[in-house]
Amino acid sequence: DRSRKISFVGTAQYVSPDLLQNRVDTRASDLWALGCIIYQMISGLPPFRASTEFLTFQKILKMDYEFPEGFPSDAKDLVEKLLVLDHTKRLGASDDGDTYESIRQHPFFNGIDWDNIFEQTPPTISPYLPGTFEEEYTVPDHLEPGLGKSQLVRLWEWDLSTSRG
Repeated sequence: DRSRKISFVGTAQYVSPDLLQNRVDTRASDLWALGCIIYQMISGLPPFRASTEFLTFQKILKMDYEFPEGFPSDAKDLVEKLLVLDHTKRLGASDDGDTYESIRQHPFFNGIDWDNIFEQTPPTISPYLPGTFEEEYTVPDHLEPGLGKSQLVRLWEWDLSTSRG
């Protein structure tokens, strides 16, 4: 008799509370992940984040998240209807078939021609910048990709050159 380990593969920030509580994976888990992805696509960060996966999971189970200032109201409403602890109450969870009509009808998706979506030109993606109303954002010339030593020290409070905290 071999002992059995329970594990899952995926991004910690998108794991549904159902999976964390050892319930069976259902389509409703994907609806939770959709809510997390929409939140992140708009804000630039996942709704549940912490320094470790364990702490991230605790935030998920406690629904410990908030919306940044300026988060669009239709998007907020959709995310709130997807990030629901009771998996049976998530928007789309009780839809018949695989078209998720209740999600498609949400005001967030107004203007989407679902029947011809593959023929449509995608909209321009603009970064979410709280507190600004500029149509376009340009990256300053002095920015470089990645994190330098000063950013790492600030984030981790650790000086890598001395290998001491």
